[in-house]
Amino acid sequence: MVDRMKLVLDRTVLGITSVFTVILFLGAIWQVASRYLFNAPSTFTGELLRFLLVWTAILGAAYAFGSNQHLAITFLKNKFKGKSRLSVRIINDLFILAFAVLVMVKGGMEVVQTTMSQTTPILNMPMGLVYAILPISGVIIIIYKLLLMKEYKEEMAGREEEN
Repeated sequence: MVDRMKLVLDRTVLGITSVFTVILFLGAIWQVASRYLFNAPSTFTGELLRFLLVWTAILGAAYAFGSNQHLAITFLKNKFKGKSRLSVRIINDLFILAFAVLVMVKGGMEVVQTTMSQTTPILNMPMGLVYAILPISGVIIIIYKLLLMKEYKEEMAGREEEN
């Protein structure tokens, strides 16, 4: 069940970021073509591409947390073996979970609410939509970390059976 949920979440996040990446690529080509071939630079693509890049990067970071490919200082974790190493991993993930809840979700929601009345200069859309990726990615990270905690629980149960 946990593996299935993680697989669905992985595919969804990767699918969305892949679509965003293709749009970024095509938008950049259009931006260059409109500027240099048609001498009429597109006004909306620059702003759209900036916002999509932010969304793609933050969603990609959420995926990295879910697949444990995020940047990490492994010095402390590598000093331990067995149960102690698992404890360090759990403590690390609890810090990540707290960051995702407090900064990304709670803080992100406050930023979204504050900036919803401000509009972007060219696309004329609420800035809150740009910042909405923070709480969305925060929720994704929380789901990933809770699924990982379930794996830790199973790993601990397996270690206890060995002893």
